[in-house]
Amino acid sequence: MSDIRGEMQEFRRGKILDAASVLFYEKGYNGTTIDDIAARIGVTKPFIYNCFASKAELLTDVCNRTTAFAADLAQKVQASPGEPRDKLHRFARELTLRIIEGRIYLAVLFREEKHLPKESLAALKRDRKRFNAALSSLLEDGRKAGEFSFGNTEITLQAITGMTTWIFSWYQPSSSISAEQLAAQMADLVLQSVSAPP
Repeated sequence: MSDIRGEMQEFRRGKILDAASVLFYEKGYNGTTIDDIAARIGVTKPFIYNCFASKAELLTDVCNRTTAFAADLAQKVQASPGEPRDKLHRFARELTLRIIEGRIYLAVLFREEKHLPKESLAALKRDRKRFNAALSSLLEDGRKAGEFSFGNTEITLQAITGMTTWIFSWYQPSSSISAEQLAAQMADLVLQSVSAPP
């Protein structure tokens, strides 16, 4: 029974976060109220406050959703068995798909990060460090194995991160290329950037 309650709570939280992310994107953090979020999904303010203590907590969860996933994905792929080339390809593909799926969340992060509480900013910083450490390790593994050839690791890491992350600003679901096709092409481009044939 507790599992069902937990799943229902997560479902509610997800619906609230989706509505909040769209409103933060459309109206900005300061221009959005809890009333707006409640009205968007047809619930009351107490319903929102039963899941989130404040609007700041909502913004924190919206901003953390993509960064925490990216850090978890990088660590998971880096620690998994397999050749570095295959792992980097899988990582770039999965990250691209996630960025496409959560592009509004990511847009809100870039626009509204300045409104986050200090502890939330610290959590974001930790996630970014986890992401960078895992991806750097994967790149170095590939270089040691003779699969990758590149110059400065930090520059290469930032180039790969930029290639994938900024998809949120230009990809449209109505595009002639599907999310899967874009993810496959992006993964190939990432491999080419480290001189590994796709």
